[in-house]
Amino acid sequence: MSEADGSEPVYCAAGIQIMRSADLAADGWERRTVGDPERMAELIDLYVSLGFETTTTELDPSSFGEACTSCAISACTTYVALYTRRQNAS
Repeated sequence: MSEADGSEPVYCAAGIQIMRSADLAADGWERRTVGDPERMAELIDLYVSLGFETTTTELDPSSFGEACTSCAISACTTYVALYTRRQNAS
């Protein structure tokens, strides 16, 4: 995916891009962060208390843009992406 095909990159750090999941975006989900699954429970509780639905997706090296190679393969394969949407958005 790229800006040329209509997808929008989301930057998790300077120079490292992770492409949005087109299916989730089409259903109204917005990516909030990428991080360790053990820490996501805290964020999920926070977003739920603010009236959001939450979902997470696993990542793999193909989820990352060209700027992130060894990091994506060695460390970030254990991370998940957190998405939210307002309740009753679908």
